[in-house]
Amino acid sequence: MIVGTAWGMRRRVAAGLALLLTLTVLVAGGLASAQAAPPAVPGDATKVSTAEKPNPAYVVQPGITFNHPFRDGQRGKIHRKIAKTLKNAPAGSQVRVITWNFDSPYLAHRFIAAHERGVSVQIIMSRGLARSQGNNLARSYPMVRRAFERGNKNRPEGMESWIRTCKQTCRGKKGSMHSKLMLVSRSGATNWIVMQGSGNLTGAAAVQQFNDWTTVTENQALYDGWMQMWNQAVQDKNFPPMRFTTGNITTMFAPHRGLVDPAMSVLNKVQCTGATNTASGRTKVRIANAVWGEARGARIARKARELDRAGCDVEIVFMMMQRRIRGILKGMRAKQMVYIYGEEADKFKDRYVHLKGLAVQGHFDGRADGNVVLSSSENWTQLGWHSDEENIIIRDDPAMTQKYVAQVDLIYREAPRTLSNYVNSADPDPTPRPDGFRNQGYLGPKEYPFHELEAELD
Repeated sequence: MIVGTAWGMRRRVAAGLALLLTLTVLVAGGLASAQAAPPAVPGDATKVSTAEKPNPAYVVQPGITFNHPFRDGQRGKIHRKIAKTLKNAPAGSQVRVITWNFDSPYLAHRFIAAHERGVSVQIIMSRGLARSQGNNLARSYPMVRRAFERGNKNRPEGMESWIRTCKQTCRGKKGSMHSKLMLVSRSGATNWIVMQGSGNLTGAAAVQQFNDWTTVTENQALYDGWMQMWNQAVQDKNFPPMRFTTGNITTMFAPHRGLVDPAMSVLNKVQCTGATNTASGRTKVRIANAVWGEARGARIARKARELDRAGCDVEIVFMMMQRRIRGILKGMRAKQMVYIYGEEADKFKDRYVHLKGLAVQGHFDGRADGNVVLSSSENWTQLGWHSDEENIIIRDDPAMTQKYVAQVDLIYREAPRTLSNYVNSADPDPTPRPDGFRNQGYLGPKEYPFHELEAELD
């Protein structure tokens, strides 16, 4: 994930992934309950047995899950949690997914298996990335599209399965469809499951990147609110900003337009001293956001510097950051987590932080023992402001907050680079690929080693 003189071609590949985002028209799907399971799709599309019945006693565990790209058994933790949730979704239940990138045979087979059991699975992804996969049935988009199209016969209206894209953002006028979320009506004994985080449904997200994945269960008000967003997204037209609070959870969906920045809505409520739940009495602010850019990234950086100078215990990990923002943070504890594997940079081997959130432990919003976690799909850039993104802010959950703080501390300890030895990232890059390259710069089927990346998950 590093740019160098030898990096040329891959750098522009990453640029196509990051910036050439256009989306096709999406048709809304209903939400009726299933009456019967559909016939199975013939066997060439899936490797997961549909004969294995869901466990009605299975419990989806709420909370935050992190993966670690360096450690055996922890690289695929998020994908395995998603897979178990799908495995135990019974016939008649609904699965709704939005993901910027979907290129995971491991998960594709499990979505197909759920569909074959009579689960309604509906997926939205980026049009540009979907097109880049062509008609190669080894790739997730065409594989799932074919299986779903062949398996919708005799399904009640609203219980069809499909995978689609939208014009650009699904609920806005510009930007990209960049959310990463899954909504499940039921899995095992658990209802109203809301899952979201920083990781796309790709092999790279599973085994190369530091990501997070937050799960909330048995909260019908939250689930219904997120389903309202989904019902807007499938209409593929402009909607007003959408924000709401249910209990201790606040949801903020982009596009944001003129509203307060989600990160600033948290950081503006921090007081640096007088904390009763930290050993030092200083409020801990732990920030892990992959990409900081433009005026938006600079505003958040200035706020982090202000808190640092006011006595907060501030620690930051990131993947890429513009020079002027690095200048704002100069002298602070901020590290770039990008590990280069091999003699030169390689997008498919490097390990890097991809989280997009923060945690505060200490004096917050008038409480000396405050706890809050912001988990999101949103880079701190103008593109993130205008795109389809989700932010979930969870307050008063000490265990989750401590887990987030510990994860940032771990990444900070292992991060190899400081602000002074920063290296440029390959993603995003405003320079388009040369004319004549396949699919206008998107990765072709032979360029993405998805089987290698996900081999350890099966």
